[in-house]
Amino acid sequence: MKRLLALSLMIALASCASTLNSHRMKAAQRKMLDTRTLQQAGQWDEALAMAERMHSSVSKSITSAPMQKAVGGSEIDLRPLLTAWELGPLAELKTALQKQDAKRSTAAFASVRQQCVNCHTVLGKTQVQVSAIP
Repeated sequence: MKRLLALSLMIALASCASTLNSHRMKAAQRKMLDTRTLQQAGQWDEALAMAERMHSSVSKSITSAPMQKAVGGSEIDLRPLLTAWELGPLAELKTALQKQDAKRSTAAFASVRQQCVNCHTVLGKTQVQVSAIP
């Protein structure tokens, strides 16, 4: 009976963690779109702050569960993908927002989104749709 209770508790906790990560990633997507809206409105400082909040949501999600099952069942460490995103597309976006460069930030948004799609594809989460950048 104790084992059954312990197993049930572990399953429930794992489900909660998965749900929390799903909510964080949905929040990150909303923040990405909000960042774009702010940038288009010329609210550069607010856009940069929102990009930081997007980064926080993605980072917390990945660091709370860095090992994920891929399509074939193998375990994938998402930390290198997070680092590549932080040092590549996200850094480019932040720089473009700091410089108030509309052309560079538009290109950076596309790169940020593509990196999100790539990560979801690696995990086989093709049912998860990443919103297009307006």
